Amino acid sequence: MVLFIWLKYNGISLEPAIKRSVGIFIPSFLNQPDSPKMVIGFGVRPDTLDPTLLKINYPYYGQGPWSVSVYTFSTRRWNNLENDRLPHETIRIKRSGQAVVGGKIFWVGSENFVYKDGNSYKRYMIVSFDLVSHQFQVQDIPELIRFMVPPPFYISQLRNSLVMSGSFLAEEYKILCAWVLEFDSGIVSSCTVLFTIPFPIEHVVKLIGFTKDEVPIFESKSNQQSANSLQVYEQTSQEFQNIGFEANGGSFFIDPYKESLPA
Repeated sequence: MVLFIWLKYNGISLEPAIKRSVGIFIPSFLNQPDSPKMVIGFGVRPDTLDPTLLKINYPYYGQGPWSVSVYTFSTRRWNNLENDRLPHETIRIKRSGQAVVGGKIFWVGSENFVYKDGNSYKRYMIVSFDLVSHQFQVQDIPELIRFMVPPPFYISQLRNSLVMSGSFLAEEYKILCAWVLEFDSGIVSSCTVLFTIPFPIEHVVKLIGFTKDEVPIFESKSNQQSANSLQVYEQTSQEFQNIGFEANGGSFFIDPYKESLPA
């Protein structure tokens, strides 16, 4: 498997931008038992501006150990992480979204538990990877978010802020809520409501990013559509507008908008 990355940089200042694509070979783990699931993360180390790839493998079904490798553009090689840097092997990452904020890659994660009576439940959390220390961290989703909306939760990025979102049923329609998360020493210290948007009950709407004007972008699916579409929400008209892109569910990815990377 080869991953192509489109870079824009010019030395340390990164402006004006020079564009080039880089192909990186990703080692295959398909010969391992249980057909391991692969998660790819990407971010730029904040102190050295070293582009970094993260490859996570674990079994599709049941429990099983993580296998994590890190590729940095400065070394041009994959290095395996030791077990003491990894989270519990029962944790799984939601591949549909990631964000890079404060030198860390963030995902929504989950872990299955079993009650004494045999019934199971799933606990959702925030999983992060530090691009400097190459250490994973796991922390709870803020109680306010867990109280207001049921899973699934989604993660995205608004400039240099981490955004979490989800939706809940309200009589004849659904409401999508988004929060901006604040951090203190790497731990979520508070969350502030960014917006609440109602949408038709027969639709499935997921926040995946923002335009450069901070207009939210959604992946949307309705019973009348054969494919998912990209839509933006106009605050003035308070309506969703289809921007003309359709694809299979979960195949959209919005790169966070930035004027430039930090020098």
